Amino acid sequence: MAIDSFVMALFLILVSGRLLGELSARLGFPSVVGEVTAGIIIGPSLLNWVTPHSTLALIAELGVILLLFDIGCETSIKRLAHSGHKAMSVALLGIGVPLFACGIASMYWLSIPPFTALFFGCALTATSIGISMRVLSLNNQTQSIAGHIILGAAVIDDIVGVILLSILFNFSSSGELAIGSTLMLLAMIAVFIILSPPLVRTLIYLSRWLHLKASIPGYEVMVVMALICLFAWLAHGFGTPAILGGFAVGMGLSRQFTSPFNRYLKNPFAFTHKLEESAKPLVQLFSPIFFVYVGISLDLEQLDLSLMGMLLLLGLTLIAVAAKFVAGVVASSNWQERCIVGSAMVPRGEVGLVFAEMGRQLGVIHAKEFAILVMVIALTTLIGPLMLKLTLRQQTK
Repeated sequence: MAIDSFVMALFLILVSGRLLGELSARLGFPSVVGEVTAGIIIGPSLLNWVTPHSTLALIAELGVILLLFDIGCETSIKRLAHSGHKAMSVALLGIGVPLFACGIASMYWLSIPPFTALFFGCALTATSIGISMRVLSLNNQTQSIAGHIILGAAVIDDIVGVILLSILFNFSSSGELAIGSTLMLLAMIAVFIILSPPLVRTLIYLSRWLHLKASIPGYEVMVVMALICLFAWLAHGFGTPAILGGFAVGMGLSRQFTSPFNRYLKNPFAFTHKLEESAKPLVQLFSPIFFVYVGISLDLEQLDLSLMGMLLLLGLTLIAVAAKFVAGVVASSNWQERCIVGSAMVPRGEVGLVFAEMGRQLGVIHAKEFAILVMVIALTTLIGPLMLKLTLRQQTK
């Protein structure tokens, strides 16, 4: 891609993503919806100002690595432990039901191969907790019983989602899903997730010591970006997606960092806080590029706009919503808390889009299925917060 084409494409992506993201947020919807819409508008589906390109795809992939880093920063193993068996039950039900229901429905309704249907189902197991927690925060419900269950379930969702993505990534690369190689991959993922955060924390101690000798501004952001790049490379070396490296660095940097080495790796809060704050502009800059690029990659011409096509899309969306909503059944004996938890699990948002884009890049999900999957994810991202707002409004009456 020529430099003039690249800088203009980046200009259009940044500006359109920001404008429509802001508009979406002001209308009460997640900003990710506006960012994907921006990609659809400037992409081949409508104006054709920006077309998919390998250079833009690399920038977008960096955005998703940073997004997983941000999720890692908010992941708390302690919170997971304290949320108890209810969060575990909600998470497992919220993963298992969508995986099978959406996978089987897509295989028969879309006439796609079983592995593509499995990827389709896995993409719809995700939960975008950031969207739901924003609604809960506005209603002062983050510290409620339901809020704690939702947070605990989201942590499990994130970890299981990364593991599922790694297994599917390995299968699509090797072409086989042998039990031995799958168990070996799971062991490598477990080793990477367990050992990487303490190693990150150790490197943070070293970088803090070197910080005393630094005289050039921008040291903190360099450290964060260097760690993310290093561990993304290591994750790829382990045979897992590079995004797992970003997730591991986030967990190592997190204020909620927990490991058997806590006695020796106590959090140097002042420095880690600086590192986390310095990384936020990177996340805020590159993450929207990923979502806009998803919209650019989406070919609306692949959507069947006939009555049967629209009914099929609606049917898949209803299954995706219901399959997550039932997870709230095991959350509590109180029906209102069940509805709050179930509604909060519905939006797929950015995590589902990560799955969809990975499937497209690997050639597992083709243009038609990709268009349908992105539309289902977008609709659940709109429906979930609306359901949650309505449920919370009923609770206050």
